[in-house]
Amino acid sequence: MNAPAKLFDLTGKAVLVTGAGANGGIGHALALGFARAGAQLAIADIDAEGLARTHTELAALGGTPVSVLCDIAAPEQVAALYEAIDLAFGRVDVLVNVPFYFPRRVKPHELELADWERMLAVNMTGYFLCCRQALSRMLEAGRGAIINIGSNAGELALGRGAFPYSATKAAIHQMTRELAVEYGGNGIRVNALLPAQTLTPGLREHLQTPRFRDHVLPRILMGLPQGRLLEPEDLVGPALFLASDAAAAVNGVLLPVDGGNLALNAGGSHAWPAS
Repeated sequence: MNAPAKLFDLTGKAVLVTGAGANGGIGHALALGFARAGAQLAIADIDAEGLARTHTELAALGGTPVSVLCDIAAPEQVAALYEAIDLAFGRVDVLVNVPFYFPRRVKPHELELADWERMLAVNMTGYFLCCRQALSRMLEAGRGAIINIGSNAGELALGRGAFPYSATKAAIHQMTRELAVEYGGNGIRVNALLPAQTLTPGLREHLQTPRFRDHVLPRILMGLPQGRLLEPEDLVGPALFLASDAAAAVNGVLLPVDGGNLALNAGGSHAWPAS
């Protein structure tokens, strides 16, 4: 049996994190977290400036990252991303799918078809394209780990215009289960992390508006037994675990990283009534 430290060791692992630009939240935090754990990083993002900043931060940690500007909804760009990884590392040990597209909150009957189709392209097809490329390489190696970023919104309805986002995240959860079943016998594990509301740049922007801060935020906090919004860094430890040999028998799991949100009944509360 491996010593505990060895079980969690990611030294030298070739890890691809999509959506890793520094102007984002979770992907950026995960890229830095994997690098600090000793992994070799490949990063991708549609945002050139954010991608360059993350590249610089990873290089400062002593690595030689591969960074590729990539729209994961474009098959030819995803293929080019993996070709760059092949040249640099010759393999992909871990894939972390992070990006999502969510332009604006509207009632479902007001949702523009173009926005719906773009959300499907990024939030679902993009994950599939990245998984497909990774799986072909992991099958040759006889091992690998894929981590999809899902959401509590994919398990329970949020309302507030979240319909298309929630629907695509639910699809990612089922994609995770199906791929886990298909490839578990090939030494490939596929799991998902399900965060609750996380302090990404987009959410921080919402917090600047009085309506969100005064009316929506209190409702959100009522559903978080830990009493706080998540930080992107809260996802790092769980992701490192799922990527490591410590999770060798963990496959097809949707792991909530949500401060207890999914455990809380809609009529429940973590606040006791005044006596």
